[in-house]
Amino acid sequence: MKKLTLYLATVMTLMFLAIQPARAGLVMDLTGGGTATPCGGCGSNGSTYGWSFTVTNAIRIDGLGLWDAGSDGIGAATRAGLWTSTGTLLASAPISDASQMVASASDQGSWLMEDISELTLLPGDYLIGALFYELTPLAQIGSSFTNVSDIIVRGGVVGSFNNGLAAPLSSFDVQIFGPTMRLAAPTPVPEPASLALVGLGLIGLARFRRRSV
Repeated sequence: MKKLTLYLATVMTLMFLAIQPARAGLVMDLTGGGTATPCGGCGSNGSTYGWSFTVTNAIRIDGLGLWDAGSDGIGAATRAGLWTSTGTLLASAPISDASQMVASASDQGSWLMEDISELTLLPGDYLIGALFYELTPLAQIGSSFTNVSDIIVRGGVVGSFNNGLAAPLSSFDVQIFGPTMRLAAPTPVPEPASLALVGLGLIGLARFRRRSV
């Protein structure tokens, strides 16, 4: 009986390991350089700045984040948003120093991330932005960056002055980093080698039970 229990535990462990999903990543991440810069003219209600992008292959996202220059907090709580290219709001999230910290490839800061309801972005054009006040949060201007192959990062965008979080429908001379997105974890699909391993375990279990009868 003890041998059977041990065998069952081994098979279940193999099955669990076989179906674990890959870790989700950032749609866009900074890799270094640039200057952490305050808005300096966003008004008391704040103004929305960010960047535009094109989705070439559908992606699923489940989080919105904001750059935290120096990884020492962003100051006043703010919001990030995602829109279609025509200004329809698809998702938004509050960002604060209490948001989950996510590491960046850049040694100049990190990301603060909040969950959103999972959203599929079909091929097309989109806008992502965050609300900036006079002195907080700081944007990383001129940084190098990397992005998933399913999107193309376009130019900078800005919303109406002092209008809070609003669709950034006007072009801006540089990308404002700023906001980013998190990819949803892929649906667990066992690899062929893992399936074979589980299959062997189940065959062994069947033989063990026949011997025990």
